[in-house]
Amino acid sequence: MRKPKTEQLLLVEDCDDHAELAEFYISDYNEKIRVDRLHDGAEAMTYLDRMEASPEQNLPWLVLLDLKLPKYDGHEILARIKNSKRLAGIPVVIFSTSNSGKDIERALRSYANSYIIKPMEADQYGEVINEILQYWDLNQHHLAQSTEQRDA
Repeated sequence: MRKPKTEQLLLVEDCDDHAELAEFYISDYNEKIRVDRLHDGAEAMTYLDRMEASPEQNLPWLVLLDLKLPKYDGHEILARIKNSKRLAGIPVVIFSTSNSGKDIERALRSYANSYIIKPMEADQYGEVINEILQYWDLNQHHLAQSTEQRDA
């Protein structure tokens, strides 16, 4: 297992049970990954504003974003991230119970890096979290995006 480029992961999840499972399996994958959990869309917007206003602050390595959030939904949070010069390079994985074709298509058209439907079984949940982290742990996506941003 390789160490992520940074050790900060942003989890935007309103369901305590889902957040607890995600945090457990993220820690099981690599206990050095720090999870910043936000409970709703308003917290996420405030967090993103703070990230954008503080260029010296490290950005999250990865965002796991639920779609069905109170106050602002995941589509609005995704748009906020991908429309920001500073934040657009952060990989965003939509991690939702929604298997709606409309939600999937909208998220991918809005530049979500992945769309994963949450499994209903706890052991499968762990396998999916592990696969997500292994995939994004390669950091090749970060290197490609940061090079594109520097060249722009």
